[in-house]
Amino acid sequence: MALVGARRSLCLAQGARSFSGSSVARAAQKAPIQVYGLEGRYAHALYSAAASKNVLKEVEDDLKRLDVKRGSIFTEYLINPAEHRTLKLRIIDDALKDAKCNEVTRGFFRTVTEANRVRKIEAIIKGFNQIMTASRGEVLCMVTTATKPDQKVLDQIKTILGGFVRKDQKVVMDVKVNPGLIGGMVVEVGDR
Repeated sequence: MALVGARRSLCLAQGARSFSGSSVARAAQKAPIQVYGLEGRYAHALYSAAASKNVLKEVEDDLKRLDVKRGSIFTEYLINPAEHRTLKLRIIDDALKDAKCNEVTRGFFRTVTEANRVRKIEAIIKGFNQIMTASRGEVLCMVTTATKPDQKVLDQIKTILGGFVRKDQKVVMDVKVNPGLIGGMVVEVGDR
């Protein structure tokens, strides 16, 4: 039994190494921000693998197209413990090929499935998206208001928020309405 476990660990380690590329490529493909935790390690490995093959945009588009939210049919199949891992890997790979996903995206799903980290996939993709946003020089600003603001007010908010970011960064606003707010707005700039 110990031999099987050691063999599986070796296979996973080799798969993860081939997924993330060589150590030389990883050093050359450093992410612009650091995402921490287990999810961050996988997000950085995905970024590194995609950057080393120059397919960052394709991988980002693949992940946006796939429905990996908690409760989706795809995600529920991935986390189903009743499915045998080998069969699951084959079906996932065929489904991603049919969806015309990039090889790096397919490798990411294989690695996450083999390592039994599928329950973390939504957080990993969120981390990857944070890295991609930072690589484009964008800063996500969450604006929550009591009522939907008109375009003139949104433009004014965007101009004001531009003063909180560096000159080489671009403000990307995500506006939400929360009628529970009595007045004013709640603004989150980046991770602040």
